[in-house]
Amino acid sequence: MSTADERSDGATSRPDDETLVRIDGLTKHFDVTGGLFGGLHLDFDGDGLPLKRTTSEVRAVDDVSLDIERGETLGLVGESGCGKSTLGRTILQLINPTAGDVYFHGRNIAELSKEELRRARSDLQMIFQDPQASLNPRMKVGPIVEEPMKYHSMFDADGRARRARELLAAVGLDPQHYNRYPHQFSGGQRQRINLARALSVDPEFIVCDEPTSALDASIQAQVLNTMRDLQAEFDLTYLFISHDLSVVRHISDRVAVMYLGKIVELADKEELFENPKHPYTKALLSSIPSPDPKQSRRRDVLEGDVPDPVDPPSGCRFRTRCPSLIAPERYHFDERTWDGVRSFMRAVDRQTFDPHDRAVVESEFFEGSTLTGEAERIVERAIDLVLADEWEEAAALLEDRFANESVCAGREPAYSVDAEEGDGEHFVACHLYADEHGDG
Repeated sequence: MSTADERSDGATSRPDDETLVRIDGLTKHFDVTGGLFGGLHLDFDGDGLPLKRTTSEVRAVDDVSLDIERGETLGLVGESGCGKSTLGRTILQLINPTAGDVYFHGRNIAELSKEELRRARSDLQMIFQDPQASLNPRMKVGPIVEEPMKYHSMFDADGRARRARELLAAVGLDPQHYNRYPHQFSGGQRQRINLARALSVDPEFIVCDEPTSALDASIQAQVLNTMRDLQAEFDLTYLFISHDLSVVRHISDRVAVMYLGKIVELADKEELFENPKHPYTKALLSSIPSPDPKQSRRRDVLEGDVPDPVDPPSGCRFRTRCPSLIAPERYHFDERTWDGVRSFMRAVDRQTFDPHDRAVVESEFFEGSTLTGEAERIVERAIDLVLADEWEEAAALLEDRFANESVCAGREPAYSVDAEEGDGEHFVACHLYADEHGDG
């Protein structure tokens, strides 16, 4: 197990001879603008006069730090919209970061001039999700593969053509297809063309953005195996972005889990799949279909919608959907009572029960619970509001007095580290592990 120095955010900084790419506090916020008044918010005083105006920002990537080791494949997983693709593009400076640094061979590429960045692009390549949209339909395959080499002034015309044919063979295509157009190939073959194009300038690091999601399962396996073979042959390092956990397990060495712009868990592949810690990771893994139809297992179904990235929740961003939200200490809830309170809160928020009878409500959510004191008075008040058809007021009361008083809402969780001999570091950003491993 390699030695690591912990940074202030909980990520690690490994020795330079192991780390190829180091991402430090990388942040990307997008202004929400669409037209003259798009994304514009006006705050008014009591007389209806505007006090100030502010623009909204989508916090697509927020203070992400990662080390990517030379020769490894780091898988990056999460739901659609969590910021995975934006992170990949920002690492390569295809999108300018709002803040943070990206070091490649110890050099901060976020500070490079346009010309310096242009020269560095030969070492930093990307494979995009849609193999059809990323190929020019008017160009033949040979010139498509040669184009990056021409851009970087590599070889003469004959040398570029010769290398293009060699790369087509390396990715499993017939070099005689040099003069064909992209539409004459299947989806899997087009993605192999993208692989050949990315390899044409002899890169060291490739961001693979959902490279197999548009392919059939059997073709996915072929392309993934080709990518692994090419990694060994060309000494490549991959950041492999995907929402498909089975694919990530097949190709990755380590896996980072992303939620709403934040990395919430990072560990070696087998450690993460066999011993997930973050509730979000557990829910993702439980959703993987089992190949055995007779096998039954518990599924952690996530409730609620993904929060608005313009206004993410305070504290832990996953708390609004977390099945393991920590109870507020002041009420001294036992587990059964807290489960009932949370079920009642969700039901009120969604208005999913008939509030015609107080006794029925209490029986449905609080049978056998030990509600006492202030907590009991809050619940009774919420039931009164529901019976008066004031659902929103009841939901706001419960949110304010229970959910917002949880430690999960009060502060952002620090990265806890679980490092067992032989397993490598296991990072998790969750208050459930703060007491066990230290919160800071």
